[in-house]
Amino acid sequence: MFSKIDSSGGFALLLIFTTLACALPGSQPAGPLPTPTPLGDVLVFRLLDYTYNLEPGTVVPGTRLEYVGRDDGVYHVKIDNLAATKSAGGSLIWNGVMAPGVFGNYNLRLNTPILGGLQATGPVDITIYMPNPVARTSPPLNEEITLSLNNLQVEYRVPEGRQIPGTSLIFASMISQGEGEQAIQLAQLTGLSGYPYLAVNDSITWLGNLRDNVAVRYHLVTSAIDENGLRLVGTAELWILDQ
Repeated sequence: MFSKIDSSGGFALLLIFTTLACALPGSQPAGPLPTPTPLGDVLVFRLLDYTYNLEPGTVVPGTRLEYVGRDDGVYHVKIDNLAATKSAGGSLIWNGVMAPGVFGNYNLRLNTPILGGLQATGPVDITIYMPNPVARTSPPLNEEITLSLNNLQVEYRVPEGRQIPGTSLIFASMISQGEGEQAIQLAQLTGLSGYPYLAVNDSITWLGNLRDNVAVRYHLVTSAIDENGLRLVGTAELWILDQ
């Protein structure tokens, strides 16, 4: 039979157990858990070092940034069809709708390379609204493409049971393979054709449409598989299609 404990004794026991639990190694996380990659109605890609060579009369693709020409040591440009005068190193900033469901944010500078000429350089963010990833078997043909961007930076952390952003793949579960010190963690994915398991440092490529007018190809590597989820890093190629 269990003996009855009065309220003051119960509180004392609870305090003791709480103290012990706080002192036990591993009972508290070593630090804050990384934030899961948010899944929602937008998908953002970043290009850190976009560069475009400017000639008089050219427009930075996908934008309303136009280089008119040089005169008296200054550069004449148009931003949203409004005239502006810039010097070397001056800003060339634009944000706006690039295509249906696609928003661009260009934070560029005028750069004069050692070998001459004029360039627009800087980071670019591309936001895709209401993505609905669907796999495709081949990349778009040249005649379908109105704009292409390469080497977009990608880093995702995906909890178990969640979709890898921008793809039709799902991180179904983490499994342990092997025994003892030889045991390794594997990520089981659904949506792959063929072998469905990835280990750390395995690569994966996914090709598909984010919208009817946007295609993407991911080149990803698994950098971690643990209780915090599946972490993927790599790059993406993005195509805006003629519709």
